[in-house]
Amino acid sequence: MQVSKTYFPGLNALRFFAAFAVLITHVELTKKVLFHGDIYWLKVDYWIQGNAWQSIVREGPLAPVHWLSPFITNGGYMGVVFFFVLSGFLITYLLLEEKRVSETVAVKKFYIRRILRIWPLYYLIVALGLFVLPHISWFDIKSQEIDLYKHFTANVLCHVFMVPNLAFALVMEGAPNIGHLWSIGVEEQFYLMWPVLMKFTRKPLRMIILFLIGLVALKVGVYLMLNVFFPTPHVDPDLMISSTTETVKRFVGSLKFESMALGGIGACLIFFRKEYLLQLIYSKAIQLLAYLSIPAIVLFTPKALYGALYLLFSFPFLIIIMNVATNENSILKLRNKVFDFLGKISYGIYMYHLMCITLSFHILDHFIQFPTRLLTWHTLLLYALSIPLTIAVAALSYHYFEKRFIIRKRKYTTIISGDDAREA
Repeated sequence: MQVSKTYFPGLNALRFFAAFAVLITHVELTKKVLFHGDIYWLKVDYWIQGNAWQSIVREGPLAPVHWLSPFITNGGYMGVVFFFVLSGFLITYLLLEEKRVSETVAVKKFYIRRILRIWPLYYLIVALGLFVLPHISWFDIKSQEIDLYKHFTANVLCHVFMVPNLAFALVMEGAPNIGHLWSIGVEEQFYLMWPVLMKFTRKPLRMIILFLIGLVALKVGVYLMLNVFFPTPHVDPDLMISSTTETVKRFVGSLKFESMALGGIGACLIFFRKEYLLQLIYSKAIQLLAYLSIPAIVLFTPKALYGALYLLFSFPFLIIIMNVATNENSILKLRNKVFDFLGKISYGIYMYHLMCITLSFHILDHFIQFPTRLLTWHTLLLYALSIPLTIAVAALSYHYFEKRFIIRKRKYTTIISGDDAREA
């Protein structure tokens, strides 16, 4: 069987930046959840006002809002959306290349590769988060543990059957230290159908565009139906469980397949060499517009468009990915050994970061005894411990746990990609 190699330099760095953005947001969220300050954390309703500058200068519930607050609050969300776009881009390109080389898509092998890369660490984190860490005081998050045990069976079943986003929609709170796994469920649900669609389509770009249009129409229809015909009833905050209508809305809202489909469109433009569009995307003006649009989206998106925020971010993210990956004249140059290493372990950084942040918080609180509101130097210490701890744990996990499964998935590989392609 013919084997092809595909490597996009610079994407490892982007993976790390996305994971790092999530980490930063969750440090600030952890401070709020553990009742030790929220100066850098704002509720979405507070800062998405159509003109976020008003939020920046307005006093919050407890303290003046820092100018960084909108970016820190939204950073984790942007990081996850970036992962979605990047996943769609890479998976689609690799499937196109596989179809070119072998004239088909080996769907079964695709599933095996995804299982070997994603599932071992995913289920390790699930086991730790549901059965081990709640019993260790150093990982204690009381407010979330109460909700975990109120709906323990639902949490376990949803996480075991790879629908953690359903658990989040149903219970309205993430399980302590593993609430971020909802995005892994979304990606796996996308991967379940995408190779099948790519295998049987003769015109991938047209199929993806139709898929995108159909998905947006479906979501709009569901949203209108549930809000017009089945308005959400009052939810008892003591129960912390969604109504059926609210659960459906939250679950459907978690399915950011459009971001991955947009990534697939970018892959098609590159694979089929749509030069007239690539020249436009590679231009300095479009690159600058992509970078500048990100803070503009954060600061000026009207509240009415919040539900489509992930789509607004997806377009500039795709332009950045395409330029960093394939444009020699990209404004952003990210090719060095440090970023390659951090990108290689970015899956572990994303998976372990919440428990490392919680552990760091409790370690520092034990020795310093944090006040009700953390001062700047307290926060700096929290970052100084949680960031290297997360990187260290992710590195150890990659070399001593994940790599065992990565090596095994090579026998099911037709297209050598990523670090394997660079090193081959």
